[in-house]
Amino acid sequence: MVTSRTAKRYSREDAQTIIAKLKTKPFEDLHPLFKEGSLPSFYEIEGDTTGSLLPWDPETPWWVKLQSVILFDSPLGRWTGKRFMTPFNEGKRGKGINLFQNRVLPRRFRFDTSIQKAQADQKPCLVLDYVHLPLSLFSIRDELRKIDDGVFLGQGYAKLPWDKEHFLLVYFAICALQ
Repeated sequence: MVTSRTAKRYSREDAQTIIAKLKTKPFEDLHPLFKEGSLPSFYEIEGDTTGSLLPWDPETPWWVKLQSVILFDSPLGRWTGKRFMTPFNEGKRGKGINLFQNRVLPRRFRFDTSIQKAQADQKPCLVLDYVHLPLSLFSIRDELRKIDDGVFLGQGYAKLPWDKEHFLLVYFAICALQ
């Protein structure tokens, strides 16, 4: 007997409605939501997602926000989500790329995916590691958890060359698309 698995997927419009609700939450209210989340499987997040930045950490320096706006929310292209291309699991790295509303470069900023411990609580999460982000002094790391079927909450971290650990900058949300 063959059983079929189904993962929750959304239309772009429904996903944007879900994300709009998350955007209304203050930065501090997103911490418990992330900690209550679970490790997503590749099957749940595979393919294209739609996404948006959520509240920034109020202590993020203005110059960090400026660089992020230039890279992710400028006339050069608006970040619209991520594509998860290859499986990840314990001990295996996957691949993904960011999606932009841009005719010239609609896909850029590749990342490796792996299962690691979250900085927030040392529980498993999906880590997106941006090994070579152009024009940046930062080492970038995203941590992602499933907060509902087809809905994922991420924490965006950065680390300057002289820092020992990554520091939390911003939350973001993505939804799996149909």
